[in-house]
Amino acid sequence: MRLEDGQGTGYQQHVDKNQQAHTFCITETERNSAVDTGLAYNVNTGIIALTGSSDSAIMYFKNNESPINGEADLVIDTIIIGINTLSATITEKPVATIIRNPTAGTIVSNATAVDMKGNANFGSSNTLDSLIYKGADGYTLTDGDDYAKVLCKSDERTTIPELNIDLPKGSSIGIKLDINTSGGGNVYAAIVCHRKDGNNG
Repeated sequence: MRLEDGQGTGYQQHVDKNQQAHTFCITETERNSAVDTGLAYNVNTGIIALTGSSDSAIMYFKNNESPINGEADLVIDTIIIGINTLSATITEKPVATIIRNPTAGTIVSNATAVDMKGNANFGSSNTLDSLIYKGADGYTLTDGDDYAKVLCKSDERTTIPELNIDLPKGSSIGIKLDINTSGGGNVYAAIVCHRKDGNNG
């Protein structure tokens, strides 16, 4: 098929003699578009006090969103683990475990809402309807599969960027943290995410 040059005739495409189409475009990521339309969120557990050197479930997130233009998937862009100063003997670096599709555990049965579920567009009233719980010292997550392990920094935050995890409706993600100390410390978990819009597909 031969492309024809429409330059100078309204909104038709300019095609050069090498059959190359010319465009001037401004691109934006799916997340940036979601921010503009009020479909991007920051979720944060708030501060959780942990002790000991074993896993504690600190966040559970199950997608329970209604479809937008036929699309209910939610994309996790970034996970952030914040760890304050740890006390006593630190045996190793703190270790976070990301879990794919957990279904139960004390973090689910005790069902304590996270402290923050903020919309990234400060002019939007859209909210998340998903089940998002914060954990506590010794809380558990059961079922599911380990998806990733991350060595974390203490006295600061560890960012796990560009995960692009797709969370269809009904699926879930969990975060466990072992601070690896004989004492304790304050921690938090945050998930930066956005909704998909079916009209963009």
